[in-house]
Amino acid sequence: MSEKEKNVNCTMVIDVNDLTIHNICFDRCESNKCIVLEAQNLSNVGRYLTLNTTVKNVCPNKRVALGIRLYETTNGCKVIKGHKEFAFSHNSKCCRDVTLSNIHFVLPEEIAETDDTSNICSRRTFNVETTSHYVDLDNIETNITV
Repeated sequence: MSEKEKNVNCTMVIDVNDLTIHNICFDRCESNKCIVLEAQNLSNVGRYLTLNTTVKNVCPNKRVALGIRLYETTNGCKVIKGHKEFAFSHNSKCCRDVTLSNIHFVLPEEIAETDDTSNICSRRTFNVETTSHYVDLDNIETNITV
């Protein structure tokens, strides 16, 4: 099998079905039934973080690159949990603030920096770092000495 043939069908399926099925039957002429189901484990728990941020005084017709890094902190240690990058611009006549909204991070408990990764009741602490800069430098003079 060639290398090309090996990479043609490289899909992966993950079954996340945590459905528990209980079959309940009513007998003929039976109109009422009381069933007690066994205790259910809460599965696939996590957190969902939505961020909004504003980049102030963006010049018109200049592209801006924005980077966001999300860290989880535990006992003074930072572990990266996600990052997002955006490029944007505006074509107003003057500089203005640009707001980016609904930036989402999905944070399953199984990747938590805690002792109990199956319990959403534990406290988790996150830090967000942002950086932004202009991408278009055509009107900016640079003095570089090599």
